[in-house]
Amino acid sequence: MRRSLGRYELTRELGRGGMGVVWEAHDRDQGRQVAVKLLAPRGYSSELTTLERRFLREARLTSRLSHPGIPAVYDHGSHDGELYLVMELVPGRALDSILTNEGPLPVDRAAGIAQSVADVLAYAHGQGIVHRDLKPSNLMVTPAGDVMVLDFGVAAALEPRPGETRFTAANAAPGTVVYMAPEQAVGRTVPASDLYSLGCVLYELLAGSPPFTDGSPFLLYHQHANEPVPPLSGHRPGIPPGLQELVEGLLEKNPEDRPASATQVRALLSVWAPAAAATAFAHPRLAEITALRLSGRPARALEEYEELMAEPGLGRADFLGARVEAALCAGALGRTREALDELKSILAEQRSVLGSADSAVLDTRYEIAVLLVRTGERHAAVELLRRLAEDENRAVGDPRRGRSHVLLKRLDRMA
Repeated sequence: MRRSLGRYELTRELGRGGMGVVWEAHDRDQGRQVAVKLLAPRGYSSELTTLERRFLREARLTSRLSHPGIPAVYDHGSHDGELYLVMELVPGRALDSILTNEGPLPVDRAAGIAQSVADVLAYAHGQGIVHRDLKPSNLMVTPAGDVMVLDFGVAAALEPRPGETRFTAANAAPGTVVYMAPEQAVGRTVPASDLYSLGCVLYELLAGSPPFTDGSPFLLYHQHANEPVPPLSGHRPGIPPGLQELVEGLLEKNPEDRPASATQVRALLSVWAPAAAATAFAHPRLAEITALRLSGRPARALEEYEELMAEPGLGRADFLGARVEAALCAGALGRTREALDELKSILAEQRSVLGSADSAVLDTRYEIAVLLVRTGERHAAVELLRRLAEDENRAVGDPRRGRSHVLLKRLDRMA
């Protein structure tokens, strides 16, 4: 049955879970289809005011997130006692549905999905936001193969601050507990909690089931906190040893024993994920330092790039490559405007030395577009990406081909 929520006409239920119901809806004011998440406040009675205040606070925070792997948040509020969140409508299939229909995924596909999620987490953690409820039903794979992370802020809205009433513990959904880090069960949530949940998801992508599945929510809490993780090899032979070690590292009981950051996880997964664009360097130190940057140590990498650029006899192309990488380090350290200005300065020299069609020039142009998005200069980013997409399409056989077109589509969805 159709119903209205203010200006939103709810047309089709898309799914439901322990935290609420998601509808496809028509936004009459904007003339577009959107997704509307209704939180399930029934049973909270007098506590609803506290829940509403916290939900609106978290919605304001997460609406500032701007990443191609996070659906844009358009609106939020309450209507006749119902809390709602209005988001970009993402086409595709939830990862839990894919697992149900296809079972364990090929290693490269599983690693690629996990790498995309790690990229989103690296961005969100950099903004001071932890997801808190990462699981396959919150991960959407679009028809183009892109991965979108849903429901940022919803779990946080239901998680109390000290002295507030806990809304979720009494009737926690087992589907969530299956992927929950041990420290979350005792009220402590840190960025590494998301990495534990990502480890559970990656385990399931490779094995066909999560590491712990049996029993009540209480027993699941106990297993996450105390029992060793069943070896992946017991579910499926042939998984690369390094990938097994990464999953085991993500599933360490102590948050401090897990990988240092989502950025590091993203870099480590690149070994097994589908090949990404990479710049070939003549100087071996450039490749080594770049690996350091991608492992989540941009400050140390920046120092080493500066030392390398001071060496006599460094080739011009490698010197420019080091400057580009040093600028990316600055961007990773939060100095976005400085990084953007430096890349623009380098680009003219690269074109002169290497030629406009060189892969390094294409990479620098792409990084400039990404930084323009981060600084809020969306129009300039779109114009640059349109021109770059045309140039990339001429590079037959180059893994960069189509990269800018994908980012353009994501920006269009976020508009």
